[in-house]
Amino acid sequence: MIRSRVMGLWRSSCPTVCPACDAAIDPAIAEADVPTCPECALPLRPIRVAGLWRRLAAGLVDGTVLLLTAGLLNLALLAWLDPPPLLREASGLDALLRLLELEVPAVLRRISPTLVMGALYFGLFWSLTGQTLGHRVLKLRVVDPYGQPPRPLWAALRVLGHGLGLAVGAMGWLWVAFDREKRGLHDHLARTYVVRES
Repeated sequence: MIRSRVMGLWRSSCPTVCPACDAAIDPAIAEADVPTCPECALPLRPIRVAGLWRRLAAGLVDGTVLLLTAGLLNLALLAWLDPPPLLREASGLDALLRLLELEVPAVLRRISPTLVMGALYFGLFWSLTGQTLGHRVLKLRVVDPYGQPPRPLWAALRVLGHGLGLAVGAMGWLWVAFDREKRGLHDHLARTYVVRES
């Protein structure tokens, strides 16, 4: 089954609405030569949305890119600033237990350069082309309801939504597996879709 939504058209038995005027759209419209909204007459462009596994693979590519760039810069910055160690001289099970005692603000201060560079990486690529390196490798694109890359404000909101989705035990990300339109918390907040390129 091909699930399509951008410009309001899903190829499935589920009814949907036009993103321009919110008119109900019969799924049978997808079979027309040039599908259009019955109310506002705007063209509807069927597409395929990306599922959880393809998006996870793209995330692994992007995570590797960030680890090799922003992560290494963060380590160099920490070596230059020479802050006191978070775990002191703990090792083994003691270090693991001390990890659980760490204060979140202390950890965030240590990784804040990586977080800022990651937010810039995603926000800029999404707003400029709709694709990060991981999306390009796996032929995915982040688009708004009209098939365009999200505007900078919406891309920034999507970055924030990623952080919120992770903060609630990654449930904001995993929601992609259960959502009819394959959208996570970040997609709903930013009015975006992740689509597969033909």
